[in-house]
Amino acid sequence: MAAILPLALVAAALFAALVTPAATPILGLDHSQFARAATGAAIGLWLILFGIRRAGPSAIARAVGGALFWASAMVVLTGVYTYRFELADVADRMLAELSPEPAQIGGGGEVIVKRRLGGEFVIPARVNEANVAFLFDTGASSVVLRAEDAAKAGVKTAALSYDVDVTTANGAAMAAEARVERIEVGPIALRNVRVLVAKPGALNESLLGMTFLERLKSYTVEGGRLILRGK
Repeated sequence: MAAILPLALVAAALFAALVTPAATPILGLDHSQFARAATGAAIGLWLILFGIRRAGPSAIARAVGGALFWASAMVVLTGVYTYRFELADVADRMLAELSPEPAQIGGGGEVIVKRRLGGEFVIPARVNEANVAFLFDTGASSVVLRAEDAAKAGVKTAALSYDVDVTTANGAAMAAEARVERIEVGPIALRNVRVLVAKPGALNESLLGMTFLERLKSYTVEGGRLILRGK
């Protein structure tokens, strides 16, 4: 029962630190001073409850062990607070990996895609009437479609000549030149887009390269999110 009081103190201190802006003092202390004060208070409370109340070597040993535990807990909680934004970003990536979300549409019509756990951006799109998932790849000079995705989009892949060397972030591949009627990413729609169709088996995923990206108003990466803005 007595252990609940130090735990409640630590939880209250963490909550106060989370809800208070970093530049705003807490009880007249900056956040690092407040964390140290809360740690000392939790340790002191534990010692009072277990050390003074129960004199004797075994009780003192338990009190010291408990004090070390609470000090360690406060260090961990302080670390969680310090790196809360980074941890939140990792959590978002894990959720996106386990349960992929559709791209979000901002108030200005921009398309927002969260970074996946592996670090890449996967962009849901439509090529003609086919749904295609693209990897965002500024290293690809062109939109590069897997042969399977190109066939779904109505490109006659059997008639293509795979004689173009392609260098992407995934490495080198052989591809064929083609054009598609349109590519849509959310409300952003481009028509008559030059693409390359990779030789069957050459790519695991289609790539959203520069023949699409250079026709946008802008594309930026901000805080683990890719933001695409159409003209």
